[in-house]
Amino acid sequence: MALGLLLVPLGVGPDSHAQEVAQAKIENAKEKEIKKILFIGDSMTGWLSERLNAYGQANGFEVATIVWDGSTFGKWASAGNLVSTIDAQNPDAVFISLGMNELFEANPSKLQSELDKIRAGIGNRPFIWVGPPSWPGQNKGAKLNDWLQQQLGEKSFFRSFDLTLPRQSARNPHPTREGMIRWMDSVVDWIKSSGTLPLNLENTPGASQMSRGKTFIYKRMNENL
Repeated sequence: MALGLLLVPLGVGPDSHAQEVAQAKIENAKEKEIKKILFIGDSMTGWLSERLNAYGQANGFEVATIVWDGSTFGKWASAGNLVSTIDAQNPDAVFISLGMNELFEANPSKLQSELDKIRAGIGNRPFIWVGPPSWPGQNKGAKLNDWLQQQLGEKSFFRSFDLTLPRQSARNPHPTREGMIRWMDSVVDWIKSSGTLPLNLENTPGASQMSRGKTFIYKRMNENL
Protein backbone atom coordinates (compact mmCIF):
# COMPACT_ATOMS: atom_id res chain seq x y z
CA MET A 1 0.00 0.00 0.00
CA ALA A 2 1.41 3.38 -0.95
CA LEU A 3 1.76 5.79 1.88
CA GLY A 4 0.68 9.35 1.16
CA LEU A 5 2.40 12.27 2.77
CA LEU A 6 0.29 15.06 4.26
CA LEU A 7 2.21 18.28 4.04
CA VAL A 8 1.10 20.95 6.52
CA PRO A 9 2.47 24.44 5.86
CA LEU A 10 4.30 25.93 8.79
CA GLY A 11 2.27 28.36 10.87
CA VAL A 12 -1.09 26.86 9.91
CA GLY A 13 -3.27 25.66 12.75
CA PRO A 14 -6.16 26.69 14.99
CA ASP A 15 -4.26 29.57 16.61
CA SER A 16 -2.94 30.82 13.28
CA HIS A 17 -6.40 30.68 11.71
CA ALA A 18 -7.93 32.65 14.58
CA GLN A 19 -5.30 35.34 14.18
CA GLU A 20 -5.98 35.55 10.44
CA VAL A 21 -9.72 35.89 11.02
CA ALA A 22 -9.20 38.63 13.62
CA GLN A 23 -6.83 40.52 11.30
CA ALA A 24 -9.30 40.20 8.42
CA LYS A 25 -12.03 41.74 10.57
CA ILE A 26 -9.81 44.71 11.36
CA GLU A 27 -8.90 45.19 7.69
CA ASN A 28 -12.56 44.97 6.65
CA ALA A 29 -13.46 47.60 9.24
CA LYS A 30 -10.81 49.89 7.83
CA GLU A 31 -12.04 49.42 4.25
CA LYS A 32 -15.73 49.92 5.03
CA GLU A 33 -16.89 53.38 4.06
CA ILE A 34 -17.56 55.35 7.22
CA LYS A 35 -21.09 56.61 7.65
CA LYS A 36 -21.11 57.34 11.38
CA ILE A 37 -18.40 58.74 13.64
CA LEU A 38 -18.47 58.96 17.43
CA PHE A 39 -16.38 61.88 18.71
CA ILE A 40 -15.52 61.67 22.43
CA GLY A 41 -13.25 63.58 24.76
CA ASP A 42 -12.63 66.62 26.91
CA SER A 43 -13.76 70.23 26.52
CA MET A 44 -11.92 70.59 23.19
CA THR A 45 -14.29 68.07 21.63
CA GLY A 46 -17.47 70.12 21.16
CA TRP A 47 -16.44 72.62 18.51
CA LEU A 48 -14.14 70.12 16.81
CA SER A 49 -17.04 67.72 16.37
CA GLU A 50 -19.34 70.49 15.14
CA ARG A 51 -16.88 71.37 12.38
CA LEU A 52 -16.48 67.67 11.50
CA ASN A 53 -20.25 67.30 11.38
CA ALA A 54 -20.36 70.17 8.87
CA TYR A 55 -18.14 68.01 6.66
CA GLY A 56 -20.52 65.15 7.35
CA GLN A 57 -23.51 67.13 6.16
CA ALA A 58 -21.66 67.97 2.96
CA ASN A 59 -20.48 64.40 2.35
CA GLY A 60 -23.09 62.04 3.73
CA PHE A 61 -21.83 60.93 7.13
CA GLU A 62 -23.01 61.59 10.69
CA VAL A 63 -21.11 62.67 13.82
CA ALA A 64 -22.36 61.79 17.30
CA THR A 65 -20.61 63.58 20.15
CA ILE A 66 -19.92 63.02 23.84
CA VAL A 67 -18.14 65.91 25.58
CA TRP A 68 -16.96 65.28 29.13
CA ASP A 69 -15.72 68.59 30.44
CA GLY A 70 -12.36 68.44 32.21
CA SER A 71 -12.05 64.73 31.53
CA THR A 72 -8.78 62.81 31.55
CA PHE A 73 -7.44 59.47 30.39
CA GLY A 74 -8.20 58.15 33.86
CA LYS A 75 -11.85 59.22 33.85
CA TRP A 76 -12.60 57.57 30.53
CA ALA A 77 -10.58 54.47 31.35
CA SER A 78 -12.27 53.94 34.70
CA ALA A 79 -15.81 54.53 33.46
CA GLY A 80 -17.56 51.19 33.88
CA ASN A 81 -19.91 51.93 30.99
CA LEU A 82 -17.26 52.98 28.46
CA VAL A 83 -17.79 49.97 26.19
CA SER A 84 -21.60 50.10 26.38
CA THR A 85 -21.56 53.87 25.75
CA ILE A 86 -19.54 53.41 22.57
CA ASP A 87 -21.51 50.35 21.46
CA ALA A 88 -24.81 52.20 21.96
CA GLN A 89 -23.81 54.65 19.23
CA ASN A 90 -22.63 51.83 16.93
CA PRO A 91 -20.08 54.01 15.12
CA ASP A 92 -18.02 52.97 12.12
CA ALA A 93 -15.08 54.96 13.53
CA VAL A 94 -14.19 56.84 16.71
CA PHE A 95 -12.46 60.19 17.13
CA ILE A 96 -10.91 61.05 20.50
CA SER A 97 -9.74 64.41 21.81
CA LEU A 98 -7.89 63.81 25.07
CA GLY A 99 -4.61 64.94 26.59
CA MET A 100 -5.10 68.63 27.32
CA ASN A 101 -5.48 67.88 31.01
CA GLU A 102 -2.37 65.66 31.00
CA LEU A 103 -0.27 67.95 28.82
CA PHE A 104 2.34 68.69 31.51
CA GLU A 105 2.82 65.04 32.50
CA ALA A 106 6.59 64.51 32.77
CA ASN A 107 6.32 60.71 32.61
CA PRO A 108 3.57 59.86 30.11
CA SER A 109 4.25 56.12 30.35
CA LYS A 110 2.30 56.29 33.64
CA LEU A 111 -0.78 56.62 31.43
CA GLN A 112 -0.15 53.34 29.60
CA SER A 113 -2.80 51.22 31.31
CA GLU A 114 -5.40 53.96 30.94
CA LEU A 115 -4.61 54.38 27.25
CA ASP A 116 -4.87 50.63 26.77
CA LYS A 117 -8.32 50.55 28.43
CA ILE A 118 -9.61 53.33 26.19
CA ARG A 119 -8.32 51.55 23.10
CA ALA A 120 -9.89 48.31 24.30
CA GLY A 121 -13.19 50.14 24.69
CA ILE A 122 -13.02 51.23 21.05
CA GLY A 123 -12.58 47.61 19.98
CA ASN A 124 -11.69 46.85 16.35
CA ARG A 125 -13.11 50.11 15.06
CA PRO A 126 -10.71 52.43 13.26
CA PHE A 127 -9.97 55.54 15.30
CA ILE A 128 -8.28 58.92 15.13
CA TRP A 129 -6.78 60.42 18.28
CA VAL A 130 -6.62 64.20 17.93
CA GLY A 131 -3.71 65.16 20.16
CA PRO A 132 -3.76 68.25 22.40
CA PRO A 133 -2.40 71.57 21.18
CA SER A 134 0.27 73.54 23.02
CA TRP A 135 -0.59 75.61 26.10
CA PRO A 136 0.00 79.34 25.54
CA GLY A 137 2.88 80.66 27.63
CA GLN A 138 4.16 77.15 28.45
CA ASN A 139 6.91 75.13 26.82
CA LYS A 140 5.75 71.74 28.11
CA GLY A 141 3.75 69.12 26.30
CA ALA A 142 6.14 67.68 23.73
CA LYS A 143 6.79 64.60 25.89
CA LEU A 144 3.13 63.65 26.02
CA ASN A 145 2.63 64.20 22.30
CA ASP A 146 5.78 62.25 21.40
CA TRP A 147 4.63 59.37 23.59
CA LEU A 148 1.11 59.34 22.14
CA GLN A 149 2.50 59.38 18.61
CA GLN A 150 4.76 56.46 19.46
CA GLN A 151 1.96 54.47 21.08
CA LEU A 152 -0.78 55.13 18.53
CA GLY A 153 1.19 55.39 15.30
CA GLU A 154 1.19 57.95 12.53
CA LYS A 155 -2.00 56.57 10.97
CA SER A 156 -4.10 56.98 14.12
CA PHE A 157 -2.57 60.00 15.88
CA PHE A 158 -2.91 63.57 14.65
CA ARG A 159 -0.26 65.79 16.19
CA SER A 160 -1.91 69.12 17.00
CA PHE A 161 0.93 70.31 19.21
CA ASP A 162 2.80 72.04 16.38
CA LEU A 163 -0.21 73.96 15.02
CA THR A 164 -0.49 77.73 15.41
CA LEU A 165 -4.06 78.42 16.54
CA PRO A 166 -5.73 81.63 17.76
CA ARG A 167 -6.75 81.23 21.44
CA GLN A 168 -9.54 82.70 23.52
CA SER A 169 -6.98 84.60 25.60
CA ALA A 170 -3.22 84.83 26.05
CA ARG A 171 -3.25 82.09 28.73
CA ASN A 172 -6.28 80.08 27.63
CA PRO A 173 -5.47 76.83 25.82
CA HIS A 174 -8.89 76.70 24.15
CA PRO A 175 -8.83 77.99 20.57
CA THR A 176 -11.34 80.53 19.38
CA ARG A 177 -14.18 79.39 17.14
CA GLU A 178 -12.02 80.30 14.14
CA GLY A 179 -9.14 78.39 15.70
CA MET A 180 -11.29 75.29 16.17
CA ILE A 181 -12.35 75.39 12.53
CA ARG A 182 -8.74 75.77 11.45
CA TRP A 183 -7.78 72.89 13.73
CA MET A 184 -10.43 70.49 12.40
CA ASP A 185 -9.68 71.51 8.83
CA SER A 186 -6.05 70.52 9.45
CA VAL A 187 -7.19 67.11 10.69
CA VAL A 188 -9.36 66.69 7.59
CA ASP A 189 -6.49 67.65 5.26
CA TRP A 190 -4.29 65.08 7.01
CA ILE A 191 -6.92 62.34 6.64
CA LYS A 192 -7.29 63.15 2.94
CA SER A 193 -3.56 63.15 2.27
CA SER A 194 -2.74 60.08 4.37
CA GLY A 195 -5.75 57.99 3.41
CA THR A 196 -5.91 56.76 6.96
CA LEU A 197 -9.73 56.41 6.93
CA PRO A 198 -12.23 55.52 4.17
CA LEU A 199 -14.09 58.76 4.85
CA ASN A 200 -15.72 60.80 2.09
CA LEU A 201 -14.38 64.35 2.42
CA GLU A 202 -14.71 65.43 -1.20
CA ASN A 203 -16.94 68.43 -0.47
CA THR A 204 -15.75 71.24 1.80
CA PRO A 205 -18.34 73.11 3.90
CA GLY A 206 -18.40 76.89 4.16
CA ALA A 207 -15.42 78.47 5.89
CA SER A 208 -17.41 79.27 9.05
CA GLN A 209 -19.91 76.41 8.99
CA MET A 210 -20.37 74.30 12.12
CA SER A 211 -23.30 72.11 13.14
CA ARG A 212 -24.28 69.62 15.83
CA GLY A 213 -25.25 66.10 14.93
CA LYS A 214 -28.43 64.41 16.12
CA THR A 215 -26.57 63.10 19.19
CA PHE A 216 -24.68 65.65 21.28
CA ILE A 217 -24.15 64.71 24.93
CA TYR A 218 -22.48 67.08 27.38
CA LYS A 219 -21.20 65.91 30.77
CA ARG A 220 -19.96 68.33 33.40
CA MET A 221 -16.66 67.75 35.19
CA ASN A 222 -18.34 66.35 38.31
CA GLU A 223 -20.75 64.09 36.44
CA ASN A 224 -20.28 60.45 35.52
CA LEU A 225 -20.13 59.17 31.99
